[in-house]
Amino acid sequence: MDEKEMSRAAGQLLKRVLMVPPQHFTVEYTINPWMGGVVDKAKAFEQWNSLKTTIEKEGVQVLTMDQTQGLPDQVFVCNSGLVHNNNVYLSRFRHKERTGEQEHYLKWFKSQGFHIFGDDYPEYFEGGGDAVFSDPHTLWAGVRAHQGNGRLRDCHLRADPSQLLPPGHVLLSGRPDHGVVVPTSVFGQHKERGAVGFPPVELARASVPSLQITRRMPDAIAISDAEANAFVCNAITVRNTVISPIGVSAATREALRKRGMSVVEVDMSEFMKSGGACQCLVLRL
Repeated sequence: MDEKEMSRAAGQLLKRVLMVPPQHFTVEYTINPWMGGVVDKAKAFEQWNSLKTTIEKEGVQVLTMDQTQGLPDQVFVCNSGLVHNNNVYLSRFRHKERTGEQEHYLKWFKSQGFHIFGDDYPEYFEGGGDAVFSDPHTLWAGVRAHQGNGRLRDCHLRADPSQLLPPGHVLLSGRPDHGVVVPTSVFGQHKERGAVGFPPVELARASVPSLQITRRMPDAIAISDAEANAFVCNAITVRNTVISPIGVSAATREALRKRGMSVVEVDMSEFMKSGGACQCLVLRL
């Protein structure tokens, strides 16, 4: 990968993703504050297919793996691991309700020829729910306030960085008031120097100063509370298109337009009952 390509945003380089169709998607337990309600399974399938079709229209190949009965959150495949080139750092889930997913992800990645890291590590790690690349050499990571950043750093050090991650930066952020920053809920990257994110007042509470964010992301767009509650940050970007849950404001659309981006909204209401949306349903390969 040459220097120019290294500086490009992850969304500009996206060619393949993995998705898991919601064959057995329900809300059966509560492991995050957003979980609750009864899932309309037909509507969930319709919404999932709409997201898949939207991604494919942008020229991205969508691979799928079947959902296993009894693992309702397996649809949120973003949590399966962190992928860089042909390497994957597998997840180890904090909540027992999701640990059954791990063996299925391991089997799938092996079948696809990925180099596997993390399958025998003791540290908790939840893939794209804990960390996301803004470009091939910058990784943004959320950490839990009660554990500090030690676990993620331990995970990083256990792997051979020259194989798993390129030379670059691991930026750690946490919100003491909520106990955790989840990148999929507060950070939606649209270009190598820009993202839509939680309002500045929220970013200022993070352990990584907002100055660090604005320095690395000078084209960042601060969204409203209403947009945050609509999971607008739980979006994915493919080239110059931001695929987002419904709720992007006119102001944010205009700000994105000025940066050369367009917005396509997809109804994610059924998946939001479990705390997920567009970004959670997709793993970048």
